[in-house]
Amino acid sequence: MNVLYRFRGVILGIFAVALWAFPHSSEWIPASAGILALLGIVLRVEARRVIGEHTRGNEKAAPELVMWGIYAKLRHPLYLSNLCFCYAFVLFHLGWQTLSFAFAMGVTLFVFPLAKTEDVFLKKKFGERFVNWANRTPMFFPTSFSAAQGECTSSGVKRSVLASVLADRWTWVWLIFYTLLLFVRRFVELPVLL
Repeated sequence: MNVLYRFRGVILGIFAVALWAFPHSSEWIPASAGILALLGIVLRVEARRVIGEHTRGNEKAAPELVMWGIYAKLRHPLYLSNLCFCYAFVLFHLGWQTLSFAFAMGVTLFVFPLAKTEDVFLKKKFGERFVNWANRTPMFFPTSFSAAQGECTSSGVKRSVLASVLADRWTWVWLIFYTLLLFVRRFVELPVLL
């Protein structure tokens, strides 16, 4: 499982290249692609506003258990953000067809075990505190938008939106780059190389 975590960016890149290799749908771009992309943006920014300096790259790091902000509603907003972006890219490129569901299932089957691995890591590091938080906080989908019960107090300062975007700048660069690739694939006639 650590191999999946260590190479998560590469694996998502392979999904992206595989998606790009398929011909785009000739249908209209579904509005759901835009909605999912916007949701992905909101989730990522809100998570980065409260998470502080946590895991980046190949090493897992969690100096504190973040249970406030969006983390009071769901345990894995960054993974959910990744899923939203992946689903948005699939729908933008392929539309609503059977192949879209295959890509979505593949990405989901990759991201879900990553989230479970992170839960195991956090449980080992924070013990009962994590267990209590995990028992009341769903992995991906909030059950309520009201104030969460139990210990969810802020232990840090919420970053500005700009600071949270800058903290995740390379993710944004890759997302913009891939979006542009999909636009080129859809709207520019490329010569056939083979």
